[in-house]
Amino acid sequence: MAVELAHRYSCTIHDGDGCDGHCAVTPELLISWYADDIAFVAEDSPAASLAEFAGQVGTAGSRMEDAGINNAEDFDTAATYLNDAVSLAGVEQAVLLKRAAGLLNNVTDMVDEYRDMV
Repeated sequence: MAVELAHRYSCTIHDGDGCDGHCAVTPELLISWYADDIAFVAEDSPAASLAEFAGQVGTAGSRMEDAGINNAEDFDTAATYLNDAVSLAGVEQAVLLKRAAGLLNNVTDMVDEYRDMV
């Protein structure tokens, strides 16, 4: 007896459309997830490029660390991964983006805590 399994994700061609990052984290996907929150803390407009985003993540990390937000140092590490990913492509870039995404997965909660403090 064959059992048909449904694909639980709406992206099937790995272009990022409808993707939650299960297949690959792209710069555009990462920016779309976090740019607004990061820009709020960095006091800047949302980043449009990976290089801008990396800079804003570093700035946001420093500001949240100064405010005493737990795990803010993860943003500094993520910024390092993102800065390194700017000059790479393919698998090498994807690995760094995935690592950065893992460190940024609590952005919304951390930024909410920051908003409550300022």
